[in-house]
Amino acid sequence: MTEKKRDLNLDLIRSLALVLVLGMHYYDNSGFYTISLHGGGDFIMALGRMLCTACVPLFLLLSGWLCSCKRLSRRYYLGMLRILEIYFISTLACILFEALYLHNFMSLRDMAGGLINFEINGYAWYVLLYGGLFLMMPFLNMMYAGCSNKNQQLVLIFSFLALSILPSLFNSFVHVYSLWWAKLYPICYYFTGAFLREHLGRRRRGPLALAFVLVLAAFCLFNQFFFHGEAQNYEGIHYEHYQVYTLSVLLFMLLYSLDLSRLPGRLSRLINRISELSFAAYLMSWISDGIIYREFVPHFPIPQDRFPWIFPLVLLGLLSSLLMAQLVHWIYKPLDSLIRPALLRLLPEKQGR
Repeated sequence: MTEKKRDLNLDLIRSLALVLVLGMHYYDNSGFYTISLHGGGDFIMALGRMLCTACVPLFLLLSGWLCSCKRLSRRYYLGMLRILEIYFISTLACILFEALYLHNFMSLRDMAGGLINFEINGYAWYVLLYGGLFLMMPFLNMMYAGCSNKNQQLVLIFSFLALSILPSLFNSFVHVYSLWWAKLYPICYYFTGAFLREHLGRRRRGPLALAFVLVLAAFCLFNQFFFHGEAQNYEGIHYEHYQVYTLSVLLFMLLYSLDLSRLPGRLSRLINRISELSFAAYLMSWISDGIIYREFVPHFPIPQDRFPWIFPLVLLGLLSSLLMAQLVHWIYKPLDSLIRPALLRLLPEKQGR
């Protein structure tokens, strides 16, 4: 059996999503939301912040792209094993970080409770989000497969768009929409990713790049005037926001349109490796962020003085997170080789439909 060839564009999307996650962590820890944005440098930082909001949506769009063909079976649920094993190992590392660096010693009861409740690692909320989405994927795929043509697929996507994304657009001007269904946004991104897989193809890069840059600039200008430069109000732009959805879909399409066939082999392998380590690196960035910003912020009391350091800090966070993620994988792989075969023997060979 030959190994399935990886799609380098998808690995690039996942790798960039990890970088954008770390960029978002910079904004969360740098005091960006405590200032008023008026100068040109402030506007550039606002552009970067807007770009970083695509981080989690890119992961969700990838899930729809990669998992829209998954079917319900008992063994399907073993796919969650890797996520839980990496989460468990990274959480143990976070417990050591809390004890050795922060001198916060937890009782065994608190450790067990924090592990089960996903509270020890502050970034583990994504495990809950993806875990719930994973449980629904076979049934979401049944819904999507039940659409007999492209128009029905678009109606399905628009239905979830209307429930979860459009409230952020209309409620910006007058409150006419209920927010009860806003947290359905992962499903909206998932169906959008499934649709892109089926209909995207290799589009022209030029128009996509131009559309992305113009939309990014237009949204940032709108926010600058609408929020009167008060950065704390920018927190309202979450993953269910229409601006984030629009930019994320455009960025996904742009990255997939790139011709990566001429990349040097070493760079291609590096992108593959970052992509493979991205989930563990995301969880381990809780430790690297905790150290980097705890040591960095006191040296620059004024938030604007921290802005020139965004690239070195994000790069440092990326490298340290990837190194720790590699250690997690060295533990995870032999652990998985013990647990997975045992569970497979307990499951019948015949898969459900």
